Amino acid sequence: MVDPSRMPVVTMRDGRGLHVRVVGKGMPVLLLPGLGMSSMLWLPFVWPFAHRYRFILPDFRGFGRSSHLAIERDDVFESHAMDVRDVIAHLGLRDFLLGGISLGGTTALHMNHRAGLDGVRAYLHVEQSPCVGNRLGWRYGLFGERQDTCFDEFRVFAGLLGQYPEARELTDLPPSERARAAESLARIAAWTFGTPRLEAPLRRFFLLPTFLAGRFPLSLRDARTYIAAYLAGGHDYRSSLRNLAMPVTLMIGMKSTPYPYPGQMAIAESAPNVRVVRFERSGHLPLFEEPAKFVRELGRFLEHGSRASSRTTNGLP
Repeated sequence: MVDPSRMPVVTMRDGRGLHVRVVGKGMPVLLLPGLGMSSMLWLPFVWPFAHRYRFILPDFRGFGRSSHLAIERDDVFESHAMDVRDVIAHLGLRDFLLGGISLGGTTALHMNHRAGLDGVRAYLHVEQSPCVGNRLGWRYGLFGERQDTCFDEFRVFAGLLGQYPEARELTDLPPSERARAAESLARIAAWTFGTPRLEAPLRRFFLLPTFLAGRFPLSLRDARTYIAAYLAGGHDYRSSLRNLAMPVTLMIGMKSTPYPYPGQMAIAESAPNVRVVRFERSGHLPLFEEPAKFVRELGRFLEHGSRASSRTTNGLP
């Protein structure tokens, strides 16, 4: 079994090294993290299965041990998708299981939309909408019906950062602007977790010296890039969902604020072979809110995926 502290470095097409954890032995399983998530957070959930599966856990640019890497392109989803394809090529993955949570799910759908998911035997999709921006006939993007209000807060935060283009961390902002940034971040985080009462304590937390010393999981440089990507309103992957020919496990937090249940169910309604797992007590993070159930359902995904015929994988040109 591979030591979980082992940190292979995969060289990307821009010559930079992306850190990837590799844990276990057996059939390869590539798991893509959410926004701000270190690959280390997968370890408690994958460890029970590490005797049968080899888990490949990349740290996306800007996070974890890849926090020093700048996002390569203005389109964050394209940048992450290119990196994932480099990881697949570097490790020679040809018959494997794929999973993604939140941003990782968007990245997987982006890859499928661009060129298919060749070599993927089964796919796990956790808490993500197939269309980020609301539009005519679709109100299930990021934050659902409240998207306009939340995106206005994004614009406030982006406008604040725009006044200090050289700032890289919260500590680089003047104290008054730092307080405004903390207020904006707290409001966005409270909406994300679906708990308005968190806004006041989060605002105080974001101003703690230890937090400002570098614990914010996103540099201001990358925050600008993500905000621009979300406000662009693109990234509609609904038309390519039917091409997910492999077995798909769709995990939904029934109390999710960022991505309403009906929007996520569009995946089940379009892809041909989907098993839906509902987490009745969870919001956007079912792996942390209902961990025992998540481990159990992850085990089911792994077992069913390992038995799936490789002929069902998606190999679009």
